[in-house]
Amino acid sequence: MIKHKYLTLLMVVFMMSDIMAQLQSHYEDYQYSPFERYVYQPGSNLHTSVRQYRLDELNKVFNTDSVLYDGLRVPSGELNFWKRIFHDDLIQLKKDDIRIVINPLFNFEYGKENVEGKTTYTNTRGLFIEGNIGKHVHFYTDFIETQAVVPNYIDAFANEYDIMPGWGKRKNYAENGHDFANVTAYVAFDLAKYFSLQVGNGKHFFGDGHRSMLLSDVAFSYPYVKLTADFWKIEYTVLYNKMLQYDETKVPNDYRFPGKYGVFQYLDLNIGKRASLGLFASVVYAEQDTTGYRGFDWHYLNPVAFMRPVEYALGSPDNVTLGFNARYIAARWLTFYGQFVLGEFKADEVFGGTQWWANKNGFQLGLKTFDLFGIKKLDLQAEYNQARPYLYSHYTSIYANSHYRQPLAHILGANFREGFALLKYRHRRWMFKAELMTAMYGEDYGDGVSWGKNVIVDSNNRPTDENGRYIEYGHYIGQGLRTNVYNADINISYLINPRNMFNLVAGARLRKLTNDEQIEETQHFYFGVRTSIKSIYNNF
Repeated sequence: MIKHKYLTLLMVVFMMSDIMAQLQSHYEDYQYSPFERYVYQPGSNLHTSVRQYRLDELNKVFNTDSVLYDGLRVPSGELNFWKRIFHDDLIQLKKDDIRIVINPLFNFEYGKENVEGKTTYTNTRGLFIEGNIGKHVHFYTDFIETQAVVPNYIDAFANEYDIMPGWGKRKNYAENGHDFANVTAYVAFDLAKYFSLQVGNGKHFFGDGHRSMLLSDVAFSYPYVKLTADFWKIEYTVLYNKMLQYDETKVPNDYRFPGKYGVFQYLDLNIGKRASLGLFASVVYAEQDTTGYRGFDWHYLNPVAFMRPVEYALGSPDNVTLGFNARYIAARWLTFYGQFVLGEFKADEVFGGTQWWANKNGFQLGLKTFDLFGIKKLDLQAEYNQARPYLYSHYTSIYANSHYRQPLAHILGANFREGFALLKYRHRRWMFKAELMTAMYGEDYGDGVSWGKNVIVDSNNRPTDENGRYIEYGHYIGQGLRTNVYNADINISYLINPRNMFNLVAGARLRKLTNDEQIEETQHFYFGVRTSIKSIYNNF
């Protein structure tokens, strides 16, 4: 494990060098992301599947400030404090080559869940600070605290797993509410012309879709070190992550949760002016295993080593995942994309059609259209995802591709098929969004047997025959408690300040889950005043 004193010394050395800071976009919310429709253009040479985007790279292709404001009228002259709330950064401190920006984050939402007759509300307060110190370092940090009463299905998830989806650990608040918080922070700088380093606590996303089958931002934030090499038409990223295995038995006591590490490699190559291919590999392993305390395994430190041969040479039980991402910009208004992920492969079993339990694979197919039907700023995204049972899981739960009891890739885990569509339209400050997610998956029955959806359940808990032997063949998507769910959200909002996506919103979320054991319906109507830069997924 890299000790804090060595990491601090390393950072000081780099900060004393003649390096240039890298600015990273903090606009994560998929409804309000201002740059997406501009990066999918032929010849841009942008690495669209590595998020969040670097603003210095975007500014080589287009003016990010112009895109952010998109023709909105801003009062001329020096803005006072009141006008800054509605038109610009709230606080800007500039002196010589030092710049610090401070903006508020908030979400004051009120709603009604009609099925249970429950009043919902969200009370979120926070702020983000970003800036540069000379040419050497760029930093970002935000803190958000929330008390909320949420719709029934989110409430059920929070109570079952003792975490808020995407946020992390929760505690009870008032009669039926939840109290939770989140911190994101990083410091970033370039080591040389082609190399950069980022150290922080946050999330990452590899892919061009709404979901990612490789690594997504649905789970709680985690500490990381990120190395990036960007040259010619290649961007190569290596992430070293520290994650936690949430343990309910340790919550009342002052104990650390069991830890685990992840190393994620992603190489993205732009081919010509329209295509790109990304190669992905990851390994997840426990901080402590049956051989004792392991800590950070230095065998995985080499950023250019292939994970599978290293893992095999160690004779380890580590969880290795491989995959790729592909994208093709067919026209200025149309982009196709897809992913394939592989947890285990045995050719004779895959092509034998026996539905072997360890055929762990999944894929994604999708498209994005801009200015649909010739209507300016009417955009549509459509996507299909599926994963076979037991993908991302392991025979020891701490080795699963998970953090804080949530998957690191797709929000549904595994053993599912999902369709997703997102329609967005913007006219000046008005924004309209309609999204629909529909899925079929096989849920566990709650008797300790894993049917392959929940990635944090040991795959050794899979079904057995009458003789107590594991069932090796005949495993299919939807096995277990077959469950169907649709989740639709429609809203309209009025954008006030693009700097922190300050907006007024009103909308409705309709959801229905059905299986042989229950029918769960949600009819949630809401309105609020909020800033929308965080990507939190309630479409599950």
